[in-house]
Amino acid sequence: MKLFGKKEQSKTEKIDEASKSLNKGLSGLMMKAFVGKDDLDKINNSIEGAKMAALAEEGAFGEVAYATVTALQDTGKLVNFDPIVILQLNVIQAGREPYAHQMETLVSKLQIPRVGDVISLGSNPADPTQFIYLGLKQ
Repeated sequence: MKLFGKKEQSKTEKIDEASKSLNKGLSGLMMKAFVGKDDLDKINNSIEGAKMAALAEEGAFGEVAYATVTALQDTGKLVNFDPIVILQLNVIQAGREPYAHQMETLVSKLQIPRVGDVISLGSNPADPTQFIYLGLKQ
């Protein structure tokens, strides 16, 4: 819906705006003061997951594939306290037989996949065998 001459925003633009208001300016300062760092991190991880899902919907990652986690190995590496793991996957892609794939990726410490979980993957439009981890399948 278009109000007062403003162009309609995409989902990712709306999510970016929510993230900015949560983390910047007076409202960001108030959130940091009253919510606490751990809860603010959880909110930011949820926003990041929503952004990845919106980007996948918009086709930014090419075709979305799904995979079942068959094995998981912790690398011991952390980025912003989120672990980097090695996932053994059984990938299900449209027009192909299921196949095994291994990838090293950053996952949210709040949503670490387990063996048997189904995850979403975004494929590289130039090379459909390369993937980016999008998160647990919703």
